[in-house]
Amino acid sequence: MKKLLFTLLLVILIFSISYSGDRMMLIEFFTSSTCGPCASNNPILTAFVNSKDPERLAALAYHMNWPSPGNDPMYLYNPNDNNARRTYYNVNSIPHSFFDGINSISPPYSQSTFQYYYGVRENILSPVTILLSDSAFAGGDSLLVRVTVYCESYLANPNATLHIAVLENHIHYQYPPGTNGETDFYWVMRRMFPNGNGSPITLFPGTLQTVEYRFKRDTIWNQNQISYLAFVQAANKEILGAAKKTLNFTLLPYPAYRSVPQGQSASGTFRIRVPLKAAGYNMPLTFSASVSPNNSNITVSFPNGNTLTNLNDSLLVQVNSTSSAPSGVYQIILTASDANSKTHKTTVSYLVNRNYVLIGTNRNGVVQYKVDGNTYTTFSVFDWEVGSTHTLQAISPANYTSYQYVFQNWSNSGDTTQTITVNTTTNQYIAYYKLQWKLQASTNPSGIFPLVTISNGNQYHDSGSVVTVSISPLQVQFNNKTYYFNRWVGGGQGSYNGTNPTFQVTMNNFINQIAIFDTINISVKHLGSEIPNKYELMQNYPNPFNPVTKIKFALPKSGIVTIKVFDLLGRLVEVVVNNYLEAGYYETDFDGSALSSGIYFYRLETEEYSEIKSMVLLK
Repeated sequence: MKKLLFTLLLVILIFSISYSGDRMMLIEFFTSSTCGPCASNNPILTAFVNSKDPERLAALAYHMNWPSPGNDPMYLYNPNDNNARRTYYNVNSIPHSFFDGINSISPPYSQSTFQYYYGVRENILSPVTILLSDSAFAGGDSLLVRVTVYCESYLANPNATLHIAVLENHIHYQYPPGTNGETDFYWVMRRMFPNGNGSPITLFPGTLQTVEYRFKRDTIWNQNQISYLAFVQAANKEILGAAKKTLNFTLLPYPAYRSVPQGQSASGTFRIRVPLKAAGYNMPLTFSASVSPNNSNITVSFPNGNTLTNLNDSLLVQVNSTSSAPSGVYQIILTASDANSKTHKTTVSYLVNRNYVLIGTNRNGVVQYKVDGNTYTTFSVFDWEVGSTHTLQAISPANYTSYQYVFQNWSNSGDTTQTITVNTTTNQYIAYYKLQWKLQASTNPSGIFPLVTISNGNQYHDSGSVVTVSISPLQVQFNNKTYYFNRWVGGGQGSYNGTNPTFQVTMNNFINQIAIFDTINISVKHLGSEIPNKYELMQNYPNPFNPVTKIKFALPKSGIVTIKVFDLLGRLVEVVVNNYLEAGYYETDFDGSALSSGIYFYRLETEEYSEIKSMVLLK
């Protein structure tokens, strides 16, 4: 199987092939070549789908690996995406289907059942326009699928998911691939982009979002049967709209809505264009309009006529309201028809004394905020009266132990908590948060921690910032002993491991730093920056000494280093150094104040090297 390549773009583009306008409904069905009841129910579903206008109804099949023996080849080709959709719908038996996501249909299938749900859904205008195109690259083995979603209408919950599927419209086997006798399978899902879980999108009236995926053709596919399907699914699983390639024309309005004051005559203009049309299609379009809910104080006109002859141009639509128009949201339904009686619809909204306001954060789904005392985590759209006041509150910090988000500002530069007044131009308020990572600091033994100060430790720092950490004092009394700072032990990418009391780290993730203390004074001086080419233990100086002498040594490699002092009987007298040291030249002091005069031996030891020398303490 050839590797899939994909890219995700958020741009505004117009494409050569697509579908838009009224609702395209979708039946998703779960089946298997090893399922006996599927063999008797699938033909009913197939016949129903084939009996309908392909611009109004689509189907998509997910294949399962049960019942036994579970060797359905269409499942085995792509188990991940098939399982993702099964899990999403919590399907535990097959055959099973879903009409527009929210209508569950169990066997036995019947034409009347499918027709009932078709009748329920067919006249519900979709709040989104979906434009879909595909193109081949040089050589023919690489394809690009591009989908644009335009939100036309208000949705209280604007958080949705975009799914894009590659499907094989008809797969025929010479012999049944499973145990149920079926040889023909329709609308088989082959791939979903980016996967079976889809891509999150936010639907606010007038927003346009585009994604595109580039991938390799698979030689197992019958290229003549390959097509593409895009659909947008709401948080409650309702499919808001679906799209394939257009067979004729499409419609796209701009803007999606206008807000006007109440108590005075007002108007708003809109432009309707044909962004995409089928190859060779160039029929004039005649437009009509209706208002929902109907009100005599709201009227619609076409100042330049209601016929669009040049499909590269746009049609001007004007909505007028009198001073008596009641406050409310009025949907202007625009219907375009060609000479073959093919029609498509699109809608715009005319808001009298109301406006849509999008509120959220730049950390959608993560950080909480409040609107009029109610808490939200994801984007929300509100339909508010003009002149009404509302309180917005950014909750800060949003702490998640190892990191946190800290409020910076609202998009209108408002304070953490602010009161806004809705007007006809209000459209959105976004709270911006910055990411901070925690630099956790502690000591070992832990009881020393209250006795020292670790600068910038146990604090949150801006992501990407460079932070200086230091510890003091380096010598403390604890449990009737003298403890000396030994080294830092770090955890997390970019953390510090070493003997320097002061260091810097870049905060790109959570960092944990532990200051190690020991009862042994390991005050070791690093001499210069030169790296020796061999291990060496130098003769102490002065020698004889009383009572302090200096010991120098060279390390060509970093590692754990010990210098221990022994008496003539081989008994350990003192550990002078016991530390992780970087490669270099070092010097340390040995204090023999507590010892009697005599000959002593000092030994340098690493993982790779050991050397011993003698010295004389003469008091």
